[in-house]
Amino acid sequence: MTHIIKVVRLLKNNYHIILAFATLLFIILAFFLSHFNLKDAKKNSKYTVAYITSDWHQKNNNGVGTDFLYYINGERIDRTCANSLKKGEKYLLLYDSIHPKNYIMLYNHKLSNNIKAPSNGWKFKDLPIKIDSNELKVYFKELNIP
Repeated sequence: MTHIIKVVRLLKNNYHIILAFATLLFIILAFFLSHFNLKDAKKNSKYTVAYITSDWHQKNNNGVGTDFLYYINGERIDRTCANSLKKGEKYLLLYDSIHPKNYIMLYNHKLSNNIKAPSNGWKFKDLPIKIDSNELKVYFKELNIP
């Protein structure tokens, strides 16, 4: 029983160290999991239209950033990106064809209003606008995706 009391006192006196360690561990884990998902998006890539549904916001239920949505096989996917984009605009979005919720917003590729999203995405060769593969490498480099 005295051992349990000693452990409880040790935890009580050092809770801030334990909390800091747990927070650091969570941040590292989240970084690696998100990076892994982006590698899959690059490997299994398809493209679709992202419809921007909000202007930049500080915080709402989705977090900080700009809200957008896209459709894959009739399923609506709502996400938030860290880019400051205007509500009502459309952008090209790269997504993982196996796990469509993994995406890379191609924020330098704004789309005109007459471009409609395909139900199952475009392959790179079928894109309605021309993109140089070197431009995609810039996105991957910014996101540290090999």
